[in-house]
Amino acid sequence: MTYEQYLQEQQAAFAEEHSDECCFVENQAEGIFVRGHWISMNIAIFASGTGTTLQTLIDRQAELGYHVALVVANRECQAVERAQKHHIPTLQTKDWTAIDTALANSSIQLVVLAGFLAIIPHWICEKWNKRIINIHPSLLPKYGGKGMYGIHVQEAVLAAKEQEAGCTVHYVSAEIDGGSIIAQAKVDVLPEDTPETLAQRIQEQEKILLPRVIDELAHL
Repeated sequence: MTYEQYLQEQQAAFAEEHSDECCFVENQAEGIFVRGHWISMNIAIFASGTGTTLQTLIDRQAELGYHVALVVANRECQAVERAQKHHIPTLQTKDWTAIDTALANSSIQLVVLAGFLAIIPHWICEKWNKRIINIHPSLLPKYGGKGMYGIHVQEAVLAAKEQEAGCTVHYVSAEIDGGSIIAQAKVDVLPEDTPETLAQRIQEQEKILLPRVIDELAHL
């Protein structure tokens, strides 16, 4: 089975499962109707982990202005399993040419990095300029760059005795965590915080901030 055939099969399965909720137009690039909402932006989500952010974006797509049309993973992970349960086409590879082709075949308009632990090649950044966004668990430009991912970020925040922390949605550029900032959400650092408790509160803010930003971009 070719990737194009697989893509069509997954789209058909999604449409059948949600036949009472959505109506695909003939050309999916134009959008779909879901529960009375016109969804005009196809997004791809890149993930490498458990897919909790992915699940949030899947759950909220019907009420907001986007459709999760593709999930890309650079390794075996739970995020792929989550996508497959919802009949969302998936691609597991480290081949960036194959990824670029899949984005085109799926009529992707925005790429969202959600716990994606890989560096995006320069040529992809240039080709998809201002069409790739990332959510980072710090108030950039603080605590970004090489080595600043996952729990390491909050360990650094607490070691520096910061009074506030948070998350940032930003455009992806060739510089790690160096793209233009789109939006941020802040939380207070509590005296009793551990890296784990601080990370958990920030993740709750991520679940609010990222869908809101995608929705706003979909309606520009």
